Amino acid sequence: MELKNRKMKFVILLFLLPALLLYILFQIIPLAAGVFFSFMSWRGIAGSKLEFVGIQNYIQAFQNPDFILALKNMLKMVVFSVLFHTPIALVLAAILHTKCKFYRLFKVLYFVPTIFPLSAVGLMWYFIFMPTGSFNKLLEIAGLSQLTTSWLVNPSTAMNTIVFVNIWAGIGYYMIILLAGMTTIPEDIFEAAVIDGATKVKSFFYITVPLLRPTISVCILIDIIGSVKVFDLVFAITGGGGNRITNLPTTLMYNEAFKYSHYGLGSAVGVIILLICVAGSFLSSKAMSQKEE
Repeated sequence: MELKNRKMKFVILLFLLPALLLYILFQIIPLAAGVFFSFMSWRGIAGSKLEFVGIQNYIQAFQNPDFILALKNMLKMVVFSVLFHTPIALVLAAILHTKCKFYRLFKVLYFVPTIFPLSAVGLMWYFIFMPTGSFNKLLEIAGLSQLTTSWLVNPSTAMNTIVFVNIWAGIGYYMIILLAGMTTIPEDIFEAAVIDGATKVKSFFYITVPLLRPTISVCILIDIIGSVKVFDLVFAITGGGGNRITNLPTTLMYNEAFKYSHYGLGSAVGVIILLICVAGSFLSSKAMSQKEE
C-alpha cells in the first residue's frame, strides 16, 4: 500500500513538473533577477558595467518627483476603480439576473470590452479623446465648443480620463463574476422572501448582497491588484503623458529601464510595485475577513 502511494505521488509530481518548470522559468527567475538588479547600477546592455549600489535605487526612486506623482496617480486609479467597478457591475448583474428582455444581448455588449486587449482599448479611446477626436467633434456639434479641450494633455483632465477608460473597460469582467455568483443563490430564498412581502429592492440588499459578500470580496481584491499593475492601457493612450502627468509606477518602471537605460532604478520600482500588491492584497483580505466575522 505504501509503495502504491509513493508511485501515485511520483506520477502526480511527473504531471506537475512541466508546469512547475515553466512557472520557475517565467515567474520565479525573473522575479529573483528583478530583486537582484534593484540593488545594482546597470544600463541594461550586455557588457556594460554592473555595480552594486545597495538601496540607492530605492532612495532615488522616492526622491524622484515623477515617482511620487505616479504613486498618487496609482492611488487615484485604485480608489476610483474600487468605488465604481464592483457597484456598477453588481447592479448590471442583478438586472441581467432577472432575465429581462434582450438580457443575452446586453450581457454580450457589457462583456465585449473585456474581450479586447487593453492596448487595443487604449488606442480606441486615444482616437476618441485626442484634440481632433470624435468626443470634441461631438461637443462641437452639440453646441458645447467651450468644453472642448486636449483631454489627454490637460493636467486637470488627463488622469481622470484614463481612470474613466479603465473603469469602462473593467465593468464587464466583474459583472460576469458577480452574475456567476448570483446563479449559485437558491431561488427558494427569493420565493420565500416574496411570500413574506419583500420587494425586489429589499431582496437585493438583504439577500443578494449578503450572500454575494465572498464574491464581492474577491472582485475588490482582484480590482486592487489589477489597478496597481495597469500598464498597457496607459502606455497605449499616453505612454505617461506630456510632462509625465499620467505616469503610473508601471509606465515609469518601463521608461526608466528601457527608455532611459536606468535598469537598476526600473527594477527597484518594479519591486516596490510588487510590495504594494502584496500589502494591498493582505490588508484588503484582512479587512474583508474581519467584516465577515
